Amino acid sequence: MNNVGEPNVKQLELCLVARAAEGDRDARHELFERHREAAFRVAIRITGNEEDAFDVVQDSFIKAFEGLSGFQRGASFKTWLLRIVNNRSLDYLRSRKVRLAVSLDDGDERGPVGDLLQAGGDQPDARLEKHELKKRIEQALGSLPPEQRSVFGLCAGGELTYGEIAEIVGIPIGTVMSRIYHARRRLRAMLADLAPRGG
Repeated sequence: MNNVGEPNVKQLELCLVARAAEGDRDARHELFERHREAAFRVAIRITGNEEDAFDVVQDSFIKAFEGLSGFQRGASFKTWLLRIVNNRSLDYLRSRKVRLAVSLDDGDERGPVGDLLQAGGDQPDARLEKHELKKRIEQALGSLPPEQRSVFGLCAGGELTYGEIAEIVGIPIGTVMSRIYHARRRLRAMLADLAPRGG
């Protein structure tokens, strides 16, 4: 593939990182804008919770900007940031095990169940089905061991190579592949009835 322009992109990013390390607010804002979506996608896949994912992203950028003086300029800022996001997401998972269990029985009318019950519309059955499906997928993902959930979350969007995931998590590529394989196997078994049936 043609990589013309790639060095310029990398140089621009290194320049932004250098300026951000000196406290330049515009450079920090630019780095945030460039990488916030990727950071959020990783956080939401691992935490399974939008509110926690937003908190993780905010915490991760704060930590990244505070630690820029120790950032190795030869590395990719995105990879380094996503390593922080991955670790913070796992911290959030560990800290909210009790909250997660309680939230499954939550009768709060402001929650997703309340939204479904209060929402109007012509197809409440379809809405309820979609909600149940989402809940089952979230529960299946939540049942994965944290190390599998983390690697699967990084892999799910297809934006990162196995090599990048290995660098983010700090494990060999073979371990990444093994964890993804076992995560997929476990999810397939738990959601077997949702798989398309052969003709």
